[in-house]
Order: sequence, then structure tokens, then C-alpha cells
Amino acid sequence: MNASSAIVDCNGLVHIYKTSRLEVVALQGLDLNIRPGELVAIVGASGSGKTTLMNVLAAVDRPSAGRAVVAGYNLNTLTGGDRDIYRRDAVAYIWQNATRNFLPELTVEENLELAMLAGGKSRSDRVDRAAELLRDLNLEPRRRQLPRLLPGGDQRLLAVAIALANRPKLLLADEPTAGLDRDSGAGVLKHLARVRDREGTTIVFVTHERRAEQFVDRVIRIRDGRTSTETRAEVGERVIVDRTGRLQLPKHLLNEVGIGGLARIRREGNGILISPDHDEDIDA
Repeated sequence: MNASSAIVDCNGLVHIYKTSRLEVVALQGLDLNIRPGELVAIVGASGSGKTTLMNVLAAVDRPSAGRAVVAGYNLNTLTGGDRDIYRRDAVAYIWQNATRNFLPELTVEENLELAMLAGGKSRSDRVDRAAELLRDLNLEPRRRQLPRLLPGGDQRLLAVAIALANRPKLLLADEPTAGLDRDSGAGVLKHLARVRDREGTTIVFVTHERRAEQFVDRVIRIRDGRTSTETRAEVGERVIVDRTGRLQLPKHLLNEVGIGGLARIRREGNGILISPDHDEDIDA
């Protein structure tokens, strides 16, 4: 993909965070490009760097190295004021804990209107946009209820509505189906797909939901802080080759053919063949 056409362009992204006793390299040279209007699921094992990536894209954390550009904003160099503008106009973030996305003492409708105050919307514009989102996300019957009285699936849909209130260019969601039953989780994913189709919003979310592939354009897998493979429904799984030529092969394939520390590589026809290095076994 041409980086200039991407709304998300990460190149060699590194993020290191410190605990009380050690430093953890959560992202280790990650590359990621996402086109405007794409709906993308990010998957990976616990500790692979998924949530760290979302925090970087949301400007919660600053990259330690590498480059991250979202909607024309260089996340490496955002000042405090620019960061506020970025979060107001360019990106919206849905937290995994649904209660972090709204104020419990306000009704569903009041939460939506409050989200638009920072954007400088007029009273009539706030009312119209709130009504539109309540209708589109099937929350209109809940408009005067307090969020804590909503079922879990509707709480997540309210979080989606609040995030969309100011029409962000990029919507990020951390585990939007966490804690939901099968039907409620599928309902949230279906609504995210409809939002993308209706409003053209670019949506990126982290998930453990195995059925996510049914609802998205691409599933991107992260291993050890790097993007490794992507899956599209029409072409199946593909290995991602980063800008330096590195790739991560699925471990089950490496184990099946017996590739360990070294491998042989050669050109074969229009492709490249990777095979076990049997000399390594002899030397051992």
C-alpha cells in the first residue's frame, strides 16, 4: 500500500514502557498501513502489543522510536495543544471497560450531547446528531435511561455512539465485545460494520472474537510486537513483509517442516522457497 494513501501509517514503531523493576519493549519495529474507510481487526496473544498499539494510535502513549502518522498528524511530535485537537477532531477511542466511555449520572441522550460540546456544536446540531445516532444504533428507546441500567451490549453501542458523535476520521476500540455473550458480541460487530458503510469512518479494533473475520475487511495478527500476518476473506492468510524485508512465519508451519535457528532460502520460479537447513542439524 502506498503510505501517502493511508490514514494510519506506522513505520518501525517501537514502544518501551517501564515497570518498577524493568523495561518492557511492547512494540518492536511494527509496520502498519490502513486505508481510509477500512474496517480492520487486530488480533494476537496476550502481551503481543495489541493494546499498546491502540494507546499509541489514540495518543495516550508516545512512540519510543519509529514513526506513526494518523490522518496527517505525526504522533511522535504532538504537543499538548495538538494532542487535544487530534483527540477532538481526528480520533475517537472506545475503552474496553464500557463505563469509562460515559458519565453514569447522565442519561444516554445527555451523554451523547455532552460529547459534542467540546466540538463547538450548536444546541440544534447536538440534538439532531444525537437523534441520528440513537436511531442508527437502535438506542432510541433507551434515550432517557441511565447507562448503568442498559444491558452490556447496549452499553457498548452507547460507547460507539459517543465516539462517533464528532464524526472522527478514525475510530479505535479495545476489545469491544469483551464480556458479552455470543449474540451481543456479534451485534456490536455488525453495528461497527454498518457504521463504516454508512459514515465511511475508518475503524480499527482489538479483539479475541474468532468470528471477527466475518465483519471486517482485514484481520491483522500481531506477534512479539510486530505485524506478522493478515487475512482477507477473498484471499485467505498472507504473511506481512515489513519495509526491511523481515517477515514472521506462523510457528505451527515452522514446527511442521522442522525449521529452527537457520533456514535455507532460494529463488524458485516466481517465488521464494524457504526450507530447513539440514547442515545445522548435522553440526549440532
